[in-house]
Amino acid sequence: MVVQPDFDSQFIVQIISTERIIRSKNLEAKLTEFGLNFRISPGVVPNEIEFHDGSLHSPFLSKLLCQRELSIGEVGCAIAHRNTINNFLNSDRKFGFIFEDDAEVIADFNFDVVVKLLDSNQPVIIALGWIPGFAIAKSSQFHLSEDTIELATAPTCAFAYAINRPAAKLMLTGHEKIVDLADWPIFTLNKVRFYATRSPWVTANHDPKFSIIGLRSAPVSKSPARVLVSRIRLGTYLVTLMILSKAKILDVSPKQIVHQLLIRGLLHRHGVSQVTEKLTKNEVIPLPAKFRKLLTLLKVN
Repeated sequence: MVVQPDFDSQFIVQIISTERIIRSKNLEAKLTEFGLNFRISPGVVPNEIEFHDGSLHSPFLSKLLCQRELSIGEVGCAIAHRNTINNFLNSDRKFGFIFEDDAEVIADFNFDVVVKLLDSNQPVIIALGWIPGFAIAKSSQFHLSEDTIELATAPTCAFAYAINRPAAKLMLTGHEKIVDLADWPIFTLNKVRFYATRSPWVTANHDPKFSIIGLRSAPVSKSPARVLVSRIRLGTYLVTLMILSKAKILDVSPKQIVHQLLIRGLLHRHGVSQVTEKLTKNEVIPLPAKFRKLLTLLKVN
């Protein structure tokens, strides 16, 4: 599919790349085939001294929000996405496409659908792909013919997405230092409308040996003692974050804290169970009724 000239004039297309090395096998070629001009947005390799002394991120807040310590690669990734989004806001374009340089295009883009969703005064982000093989729909029902589906929560990973200006402004609000992962900062939750394509248009190679982020933290043990400890820690983090929010030390709402620490985890575990039990792969999963009631009760949805 070749994009219409007026589409190209509306989008700024950026590829986040460290040392200008594109690891993708087809991203440049596909974007050129679509008729999209693109530019490189430099990746960020943090200085180790600045990383360890807390100049770039808040180790305390990020550990509370992510329930673990961030790696130097994750902090660099978050800074790179922030810089790329800032480039978009400093441009004259209405919309942005942002890709990490290991993104692989696996389907044609429907630019009409993308423009229709992004052309809004509301903050909107469209995930063009996600890892692992699921995203959770906001609705318990949707038509199989739909090109894009609104999600109950932000998808996992941020290697390829379309974004409008209101959403970009939200992505850059809040703390000067990094307090969260690039996918997706807590202050976007319940404020940005997240969509996913019905099936991925883009995938990525997230092999730790291939990724500049490297290996993320290992799965938590399921032993009764470890589960109890993790639940106590989660409760402690939740209470601490609520206190910090009320004291205006953390610029996020209690609703966003609940969504980050409780809702996203519940939905993620549900998605993983669907992948394991039903061999779901690269699909948008309907939101079960029990979760809809929970989200409504907590006034998150």
